[in-house]
Amino acid sequence: MCQGYNHKNIAVRIGNSLKNFVRFSLLCLCCMSLAGCSPDVNEISDIALVTATAIDYNADTKKYTFSAFCVMPSNTSQEKSSTLTPWISSASGKTPLDAARKMRSRVGKNLIFQHNKFFIISESAAKLSLYEVMDYLTRKREFRISAYPIIAPGQASDILKLSTESGDMLPNDLLGQVRNNKLSGQIKPLTIKDFVDLFENPNRGFVSGRLKVKSSETSDKKILFLNGGAVIYKQKFAGWLEGNDVWTLNALSGKKYWRNIEFNEVINSNDGLEFSALFHVKESKIQGNIQNGSPRLSIYLKFSASVEDLNEETDVGDSGVTLQMERAASNYLEKSVEKSLKHFQKDLKIDVLGLSDYYLQYHPAAWKLIEKDWESLYPMIPVKVHVAVQFEKYGMSTSIKERL
Repeated sequence: MCQGYNHKNIAVRIGNSLKNFVRFSLLCLCCMSLAGCSPDVNEISDIALVTATAIDYNADTKKYTFSAFCVMPSNTSQEKSSTLTPWISSASGKTPLDAARKMRSRVGKNLIFQHNKFFIISESAAKLSLYEVMDYLTRKREFRISAYPIIAPGQASDILKLSTESGDMLPNDLLGQVRNNKLSGQIKPLTIKDFVDLFENPNRGFVSGRLKVKSSETSDKKILFLNGGAVIYKQKFAGWLEGNDVWTLNALSGKKYWRNIEFNEVINSNDGLEFSALFHVKESKIQGNIQNGSPRLSIYLKFSASVEDLNEETDVGDSGVTLQMERAASNYLEKSVEKSLKHFQKDLKIDVLGLSDYYLQYHPAAWKLIEKDWESLYPMIPVKVHVAVQFEKYGMSTSIKERL
C-alpha cells in the first residue's frame, strides 16, 4: 500500500510539473509577442548608424560643433533594401555633450554610435579644448574605446563632406588606409584607449593620427589621406610630424609597432650606384645612462633588406658590392633617424619617444634627481645613433648580369 501510494504521489507531482512548464512556456510566448509591438523597440527604418564623427571648436564663440556621418538602410521602393544612404547631421553647443544632444534632437532617426570608427578632431579643438573633448568621449559608453581620434587641420565637419580616392564611403576608406599604412610605418593611429593611457603623463608627449587633404591625381577633386602625425603634449595639440618622423618613432617604440613595418627607400652610394630596396626592422634598442647628473643615450637599429632594382649593370652577388650597398643604406637610414631625433629635441622640444619612461624604468634613482628638470634637460641630451643593414635578398636574381 505504501509503495502504491508513493507511485501515485510521484505521478501527480510529474503531472503538475508538466502543467506548470506548459503555462510558463505560453507566458513566455505571450511576452515575446507583446515585445514585438513595444514602442521601445527600434525598427530598422527608425535607426541610423554613425560611422564617423567630426568635432570642431570655435574660439570666438566658445562653442563646439558635433557632426556625424550617418548611414541607414534605404526603405524606398525605388532602391534596393541592401543599399546604404549616407547623410551628415550637425549641431553646435556650449559643451561637447550639449552639441551632441542638440544634434540628436534635430534628426528623425535614433543614432547608433557603436559602429563609429573615427573621431575627426579639428586642429582648433585639439589645441584649445582637447581635454574636454577626450573627457566626453571616454565618459560615454556608447562610444567604442577602439575608435581612432584623428587630428585634422581646418574645419573637421568639412572633411566629412569630401570624397575618397576609392569612391567608398569615408569611414571605410580611412579604415583601409589605417590597415595599409601600418606596413609603411608612416602613421600612428591611436585608439581612445591609447589616448587615455598616455594623456595624463606630464613628462612626455605622444603622437596621434593626422589627416591631410590633397588633390587627386586622377581627377580634379580633393581627397583625404592619412600620413604623418599630430603631437599631443600636456593634454593639447602641439605640432605636426611628417611621415618619415613617424616612421622613426614607430621603429624606436617597441616590437609591437615595428614588427610588420616594410618600407622602401632609394639609396645612392658614393660611386654613383643607385638602387631601391625594401627594409624590415629586425631589432630596435635604446640604451642610456647618467653621467655627472646628465642623461646620455645610444640608439641601435638593425634592418634586413632586399634589393629591388638598380640603375646599372651590377654583380650584386659580389661580396664587395654587397658590403658597399649595405654601408650606403646604413648611412642613409642613420641620417634619416638623426634628422627626426633632432626635430623632436630641438624644434618640438617634446619627448615623443617616451625617454622619460625609459629612465624611470631602468634608472629610477637617477630619474628622481632629474625629473623636475626633464623639460629643460631633454633637448640637450646627446644621442648617438647606430644603424646596421644586412641584405638578405636580391629580387629574382643575385646578379643583374645574369638577366642580360
